[in-house]
Order: sequence, then structure tokens, then C-alpha cells
Amino acid sequence: MFFAPASITCFFTPEFGKSHAETGSYGVGITLDKGVRAKPADRLIFNGEEIDFPTVKYVLNALKGKGVEIEADFPLGCGFGISGASALATAFVVAEEKHLSMPYYRLADLAHEAEVVNRTGLGDVVCQIHGGVVARLKPGCPSKADVEKFLWKLKLDVVVIGPLSTRDILESAKFSIGKECLKEFMRKPSVENLFIQSKRFAVETGLAEDVMDVIEAVESCGGMASMVMLGNAVFALNGYEALKEFGKPIRVGISSCGVKALDF
Repeated sequence: MFFAPASITCFFTPEFGKSHAETGSYGVGITLDKGVRAKPADRLIFNGEEIDFPTVKYVLNALKGKGVEIEADFPLGCGFGISGASALATAFVVAEEKHLSMPYYRLADLAHEAEVVNRTGLGDVVCQIHGGVVARLKPGCPSKADVEKFLWKLKLDVVVIGPLSTRDILESAKFSIGKECLKEFMRKPSVENLFIQSKRFAVETGLAEDVMDVIEAVESCGGMASMVMLGNAVFALNGYEALKEFGKPIRVGISSCGVKALDF
């Protein structure tokens, strides 16, 4: 069994290169201590149900795997990188089951490729193999991306309001402001500045319109908050009580490591 962490993208700018390996994003992501657990199976199961999951199917087909059973702590499509984490965990499960001698980064690159092909993410896997708060300074697959990692010990509060279509937003929205947010964050890499730049990105892209009341509720109680990219969800620091008004909050920590094997 393998665990792959979920992640929160704070802000990003897509970069569509000439190949899957050159495609990715600039930005900052937070690796969480919750995510997905995957183990071998004879079919594709996600949280107890057979579903159509093209990103995971891509990995299974590439490695000639039969199936995988995935248990996830967050729903799909809500901005927590569950597609990337599922693809990543699946790659390691199949490689171990079939005794494939494939390097760590090759498996990670495959999971990234699966995301790019299916338009379910452009940088989640890069974040998820490193752990911590990950600044993606050069876009691309995990083996080519240039990152800086910050090992901050934080407890964040998150609330899921609903899903957003990553594919539709990637094809329609403009995210050039993400590069400027990254630049400003790297000038002063701090927790406060991360929230400042994240909120700026959410507001200036127009994506935060439906969650501004949630963000403002947290801020009115002395916390900091922003929108999870790309999902109808909010992450906050010191916002648990305020978030209760909008759903059932979950408290999560930051994972210092990426994908890892678990004992049954």
C-alpha cells in the first residue's frame, strides 16, 4: 500500500510546452498530511465504488496494471490534488506489484503526464513528491521542475463547498497574475505573505467571487484565508470556528515528505 499526499495550490500560472515533460506551472502548493492510500486490486475502485477515472486509467494502461483500490480523504474535483495523488500512488502500487525497476522520478513523471493529458492538474504531482510548501520556480514534470521547499509546521483549516471543473477553468481563465504572485512571495517567503498572494490571485482572477464571504468571515475573526485552486473550497489559518458556518471544516497539517509505502 502507498500513500500520496493531497495538496493545495495557492496560485499558479500554466505553462504549456511542446511535450508533456515541458508542460506544468509556476506557483506555490502546500502538501498535506491527508491524501490517498492505494493498494492492488483487480479493477479500479475509488472510495468503495467503481468509477471512470481517466487519469488513473492512463497510469494503469502505461504500466499494464490490472486495477487499484484507492481510499481518499477528499472528494475529487474540489482542489486538493486528488487526481494527481491517485495517479502517483497508483504508479508506485503497480510498479511494486509487477516488480518493475523504475526510478522514483520516472513514476512521478508518468503521474504528471497522466494529469497533463487529462487536464486534471499541471503542478500537483511536483508538489506531492517533495512535501512541505513547494514553490515551483520552473515548470515541467517532476524530474525537470525547479523547486524551493519550505518546511513550515502549520495546522490549516479547510472547508469544501463544492467541485469546480479543472479542465474547463484551465481552458478559459487567464492566470498570468500567478507569476507576479510567485515573484512577490519569493521576495518574502512567509506564511502571511503566502496568504496575501494567494488571496490576491483568487481575487484578481475573479475565481474568488463565490467564496469571498467565507474568506471575509475568517478574516473578521482574526484569521487568514484564501481559495483552494482549483476548487470551490477555502483554506485558512486560525479559521476553524468561522468555517463552521459554511460546512464541516477539516484540520490538516503539512506533510514534510511525498509519496511513501505504508504497512498493511
